[in-house]
Amino acid sequence: MAGTLNHELLNSLDLQVLSVQRTEAGRWWNYRHVISPFSRLWLILEGEAVVRHHGREFSLQPGQLHLVPAFAVHDCACAQGFNHYHLHFAARLPTGIDLFSLLDCEYQVVAPVAGLNLFQRLEAIYPERKLPCFDPGRAEYKRFPVLNTQEEPTAGVLAGFEARGVLTLLVAEFLKSARHHEGLHARVSRQFLAVQEYIQVHMRQTIRLADLARVVKLHPTYFSDQFQRVVGVRPLDYLVRRRVERAQYLLLTTQDSVKAIADAVGIADPAYFSRVFTRLCGASPTAYRSAHSA
Repeated sequence: MAGTLNHELLNSLDLQVLSVQRTEAGRWWNYRHVISPFSRLWLILEGEAVVRHHGREFSLQPGQLHLVPAFAVHDCACAQGFNHYHLHFAARLPTGIDLFSLLDCEYQVVAPVAGLNLFQRLEAIYPERKLPCFDPGRAEYKRFPVLNTQEEPTAGVLAGFEARGVLTLLVAEFLKSARHHEGLHARVSRQFLAVQEYIQVHMRQTIRLADLARVVKLHPTYFSDQFQRVVGVRPLDYLVRRRVERAQYLLLTTQDSVKAIADAVGIADPAYFSRVFTRLCGASPTAYRSAHSA
């Protein structure tokens, strides 16, 4: 993990609790092709269920913690009963990249001895942060991450600080098994972190190759060649991917129009935005929003 994340990045990790609650699920807990712009963490208390993602099937049983990272497409089902705590959270680096997009890890681990106490403490800090419903396909479910990204007025600064500490302890259980992920974002993070940071800050603006090269103090042509050698794509192609990923997040968590989202990610021409999005995601922005539950 050291080659992917360093002390500075871990300390700057932005952790946010979006919702936390205990739920006794039944056969209704049966959803297909769920994809969310936030991560899920389940503590299984009683019963059994099944979840499938990353090409694997996991049996959820008492005493386990299970992680479904952001944007991981997954199916879940419960045959009888399933008593569990579920926590929805965001874990973003200053570059805007989700922590688990840089890592591979064990997605299911034995819960720590204090696991139940940690979930109960988060629920005590944020008693109002409950899901508006349990069906990921409903509009109110899709909107809830946006509504919950600000601290509750009654929580206070110290309570929010404590919540991030508790969430850190839970996330750390998965970082223990973390290993290098050879994906696109990880390669950029290791060699061109400043470029990622620049894109995150200036995404709404016009960004040229010369702007990115200036960040790392290289000639544009040399920078482009080096970037492609290390990352596997040209810098401007990577920029487009980052913009489309941000658009995916906005499509699933806001009710903004496609044009407004295109503007927000720095693509002024809605027609061009739709073509690029369709090429990279396999569906138009409108179809993507309709097809994917949040």
